[in-house]
Amino acid sequence: MRTSIFFILLVISLNGLALTWKKVAENEVGNYYIDFDSVKKRDGLVFYTDLVDFNEPYKNDQSAISSYAIDCEKEEQKWLSLTTYSKRMGNGVVNSRSKPNEIIYPQANTIYFFIIKNICNLKR
Repeated sequence: MRTSIFFILLVISLNGLALTWKKVAENEVGNYYIDFDSVKKRDGLVFYTDLVDFNEPYKNDQSAISSYAIDCEKEEQKWLSLTTYSKRMGNGVVNSRSKPNEIIYPQANTIYFFIIKNICNLKR
């Protein structure tokens, strides 16, 4: 399992190079994209990568790429990594990298609730 997570994080660290971003939602924060090529099911979890292109810069960040692991039965997602960028669409200088390692329970009627429901349905 640790080897799988390490490999996924290694692959996800190259996310800025992904060419398959598809816009899935937008709100006052920005536009949300999913790399559908990153959606994989392993060990009962569904892994995916998203990109948020901010409407207004947050600190010096114009965009952020995150990776997640979803437990579809519990409707929870684990935030595995976060990389912020100085330009839109995951381009420019990397401003920060972190591994939040947080469990998130997205609330109904939010973008992340919509995303996990749809990704879980996609991987059934």
